[in-house]
Amino acid sequence: MMIGILIAFLIGLFIGLKGWLKWLKKIKPVLWSTVLLLFFMGYEIGNDESLISQIDEIGLTALYIAVFSIVGSILFTSIYEKFFKKGKSE
Repeated sequence: MMIGILIAFLIGLFIGLKGWLKWLKKIKPVLWSTVLLLFFMGYEIGNDESLISQIDEIGLTALYIAVFSIVGSILFTSIYEKFFKKGKSE
């Protein structure tokens, strides 16, 4: 799995350096990929009956994981977009 992720990253880096998909910036792929990631994370959590049945045991830990995942994703996505927008505007 890690090799697949690394290969996908390298292919994306190569395509980005070549500038073949400049039109993609208009749809903000980082934002939408983060939204889709959060959606599927929520779907997987809600669809896992064994996890839902253990919610009393898991309690606040599950809430902390969900909240910090969402906050961290939003925070780092915002930082990423601001960093690259500043670099492009100057």
